[in-house]
Amino acid sequence: MTHTSCWYGKIESVNRWHGARAMYNKFKGKWVGMIYEQPKYNKFKQSMAHSFSKIGKIDGYVDLQVTVVAASRADTGNIDKPIGDALELAGVLEDDKFIRNIVYYRHYHPNSGKKNKYNDLIMIELSKVPEDELRIIADQQKNDLFDLKRLI
Repeated sequence: MTHTSCWYGKIESVNRWHGARAMYNKFKGKWVGMIYEQPKYNKFKQSMAHSFSKIGKIDGYVDLQVTVVAASRADTGNIDKPIGDALELAGVLEDDKFIRNIVYYRHYHPNSGKKNKYNDLIMIELSKVPEDELRIIADQQKNDLFDLKRLI
């Protein structure tokens, strides 16, 4: 079974998802670095989670197909991280480690440029991986490991 959902909005720049600051750790007696999620990233993730929550909970492994239509030529190379976080936040997946494969399709809006009024689009398609397919893959991996040990 395949589940599809879309999100419209402004994709936040990959380089602005996390920030860092120094804090004094009184137990260690020294300054330490702390990495945190930027408020814009949290808003972006929550907005996607709201759109993806209509899918409902999926148990087990899934294959993910992502289609990104960007209004500008922004870096969309690391879009899998916020999508995985949003799917967890929405309660669709228990953990984003259950995403087995990700396939990307990236397009740019024909009128893309720095000063555009168009929104970005992220369309996801989740397909549940059948349990018997997972068993076949696990058996193949066991056989490959056995053959490797025999060669050593």
